Amino acid sequence: MFGTPMLRSNRSRILFIQPWNYHDEDVCDYNAEHAWRNAPYNIVLLATICNKAGHEARILDLQRNLVVRLGQVNKCLVDIDEAIENFHPDIVAVSFFSIHYFEAKQVVERVRQASERLRISPILIAGGIHATVSPETCVNELGFDYAFVGEADMAIIDIVEGKSPLTIQGMLSRSSLALCRGTKGEQIRELDTLPFPDWSLIDHKFYSQPSYARLVFAKTGSLDMIMGRGCVYECSFCAYNALSAVRFYSAEYLVDQMEYVHRTYGVNGIYFTDSTVGNNRKVLRLMCEIILRRGLEKKLIWLANIRPNQINEEQLKLMWRAGCRFLLYGFESNSQRILDIMKKKCSVEANERCAELHTKLMFPYCASMLLGYPGETEIDLNLSMDFLRKHKPPSIGINWYVPLPGSPDYDKLRSEGVINTDDPEEWRRIGEVNNARCYADIAAPRFRQMFDDACRLAYSDIPNQVGEHWRSAVSQMLP
Repeated sequence: MFGTPMLRSNRSRILFIQPWNYHDEDVCDYNAEHAWRNAPYNIVLLATICNKAGHEARILDLQRNLVVRLGQVNKCLVDIDEAIENFHPDIVAVSFFSIHYFEAKQVVERVRQASERLRISPILIAGGIHATVSPETCVNELGFDYAFVGEADMAIIDIVEGKSPLTIQGMLSRSSLALCRGTKGEQIRELDTLPFPDWSLIDHKFYSQPSYARLVFAKTGSLDMIMGRGCVYECSFCAYNALSAVRFYSAEYLVDQMEYVHRTYGVNGIYFTDSTVGNNRKVLRLMCEIILRRGLEKKLIWLANIRPNQINEEQLKLMWRAGCRFLLYGFESNSQRILDIMKKKCSVEANERCAELHTKLMFPYCASMLLGYPGETEIDLNLSMDFLRKHKPPSIGINWYVPLPGSPDYDKLRSEGVINTDDPEEWRRIGEVNNARCYADIAAPRFRQMFDDACRLAYSDIPNQVGEHWRSAVSQMLP
């Protein structure tokens, strides 16, 4: 209506928006003591980069807003109106997963409406994993002006400083989709040159509030960090490699950031969101050693994801001394046949050794299992349940398999016509988890019964059996 959106060449105003989670709609009984939500690390970092370059960036965190507004979506839509009216952004960037397809569409429509009333024309940019794996739906169906594919750390300054969008690597529009499909944003090589995320840009206390969701038996809070980007493994169900090449921060940078987060935001816990912190064991070891030299282990704890084949007793003892108090393992299955189909490059023997070692050291951990994988049979699933009954992990995650956009599994199932992304509802169904389809070689009613049995085992039976020895160990481990 007001012509082609253009970027200003001087100081720009950019509004980052994180859509709400539709599972929180109409939920008015939020229990913070048992909640654990990951903060929007990536958009906080991008907003920080923009601000440090002399521009003005703000974040509208609708995930947080919907929860504190007790599930009332209409109030989140009003938040969008007010953000546009008060800020008059030149750019609106929305970062989202495929599961947020319909929420992103509502955000775009509301931004357009508010902008028309004010007779302004900010450009709308889609980012995040959905924009990376399906830029065409962002510009053709959701109404964005551009979709940004890949990492935006390098490109964000070009974007806010008014460089022609179609000359920016990774930026795609309707006119450039066919020409530039497959082009990704330039990836920063030296991660240490990035600033620490400015958590004051969002309600960081919402995400770091203490709860029992992290350590199970002890109430603690945390903010997120990442050790690096990408993954050296190529599991078929994982989308990490669709986004990033493998790079790592230095150990010194990581400990500096931990100290910064603790000092600046009063947080006593850090959660490393990497798929595994074991991808660079040299950095991991050095990080632990620096923490110990600085005495930081007396001030905060940290939690992380890691693989069963990436640990040994010496390493676990070092991590414990350095303040690591919880590790989450994606065991996924205890059937070697299924692990091989998943391309996990891990063995059931490694699973067994890992569980035994944690019990020996009384080092709390979570055993995360992925049920319903394509090709899985009742025999395979029962092997996983036998593993849980035998080792009785202090924390267990039971997950219903869904094909994640960007993963090799997703591409394969889409090419075979098993999932139909011409139907917009498919984006949501893929993320429905417990209401999703069954991909295993088990009849759907039988699989649902077995899944429910696994959940009872994990969330009722085993927790009642783990005993005071785990509770006692956890209660004494906080600084």
